[in-house]
Amino acid sequence: MARILSVDPISRIEGHLKIETEIDSGTVTGARVAGNMYRGFERMLLGRHPVDSARIAQRICGVCHEVHGVSSVMALEEIYRVTPPENGVVLRDMILGLHIVTDHMLHFYNLCLPDYADLSVAATYSGNDTRLKDIAGWMRGSGTAFISGAAEGDYIKDRETVYRLALNYFEALKIRSEAASGLALLGGKVPFIHALLPGGITTEITADTLMKYYHVLEKTADFVNNSFLPDALEIARRYPQYFKIGETYNTFYAHSSFKNSKGNNLFNAGVIIGGEKRKFDYAKVKELLSASFYDNSGKPDENRKGAYSWIKAPRYEGYPLEVGPVARFAVNNDAGFKSVLSRLGVSSITSSTMSRIVARAYESVILCNYLFERSEDFRLDEPTIRPVDLQAPISGQGIGFSVAARGALVHHITAEKGKVTDYKMIVPSTWNFGPAADGKAGVVEKAITGTPVRFGGEGGSIEVGRVVRSFDPCTACSVH
Repeated sequence: MARILSVDPISRIEGHLKIETEIDSGTVTGARVAGNMYRGFERMLLGRHPVDSARIAQRICGVCHEVHGVSSVMALEEIYRVTPPENGVVLRDMILGLHIVTDHMLHFYNLCLPDYADLSVAATYSGNDTRLKDIAGWMRGSGTAFISGAAEGDYIKDRETVYRLALNYFEALKIRSEAASGLALLGGKVPFIHALLPGGITTEITADTLMKYYHVLEKTADFVNNSFLPDALEIARRYPQYFKIGETYNTFYAHSSFKNSKGNNLFNAGVIIGGEKRKFDYAKVKELLSASFYDNSGKPDENRKGAYSWIKAPRYEGYPLEVGPVARFAVNNDAGFKSVLSRLGVSSITSSTMSRIVARAYESVILCNYLFERSEDFRLDEPTIRPVDLQAPISGQGIGFSVAARGALVHHITAEKGKVTDYKMIVPSTWNFGPAADGKAGVVEKAITGTPVRFGGEGGSIEVGRVVRSFDPCTACSVH
């Protein structure tokens, strides 16, 4: 007999998310994913000066802030008809790339890892390693879910593995803090950088600034190569069944991003539908509202009949599309990622819980390599910004096609006489966590369906939690 298992809110994500599953004979047979908060940033920006969006849009999220500033500024540059100097683009890439790496680290260690490793085992440490002794003491005295409250499940419990993962869990926090200082050097402050404007970056960059950023990048890259990727591969080897769990429609979408000095992209744009790669056409994107709390004009309507989520349902020619690192690698048919998967016994790039986890770690490696090269493109004797007239009563439309850790990102701005008249954001978690529409389940709803459930209870199914968190949900962004 079928039973309903509901988790509201789901923990270790950004924002407020409800997952409701129907389980029959130990398998999820249906799912509903609901963003249950309304934030209203698109409406908040109406009537504001267009450049205000470069500041306000970053406040959409407490995790992925810089990415919204970059996308917003790219849209503003179309309206102002300005192209930033090469130095401005280089700095933007250096900020965006390092931010995405640290975002991936946060997801793996602090949000996702507790689904697989029983970190409370580290509380039993009694050896001589001062770092582990400090961690064990903190855990025993903290009263957190490290010690109690974790969902029932099949966790890694062998001491040596857990000790290493626990050390890296806390080391990741330190590395992220140091990386934030590198971002602040270029962006003026972190979070919510203020040096970002249409036309480039206003920060004064010196040789000392670049050297400090380079040292931060070296530390980050060392951790990514020697801890992050090996730990992700360890989880993948321990849980190979998750390469068959959490599959979506295998339809993907990615934007072009991270050019080098030769004009080549680290990632190219495209859509994959039915195994075929197509050129991306923004005109084919529609946000459907039949299961979302909005009326047909897009205004909030908490009483809409049949609605169950504050997230809209983007579709491309009617198809739900998965976005994120796996999508970027699939669209680009990335040989390096395919090689990593082959070492794990996986023959192709397809959607799955574990492919998403491994993709974030591998993407962090190639982004760090890219950033070392990109930082060498900066020229100290050249400008970082091409200023625009901020007092001009500007009119026009601009679209910023950019990238975030979680996938493809769009900011679409319409301005008239120096005021924003329409603001639209289609963010990665809107694509992934949107509800059903036109008879098709949302991307994550599709991924959850078919998940085998052996463990469950009031804390929810660990198996469903693993699938959901593999997308690195940012509900705060998706309910904008």
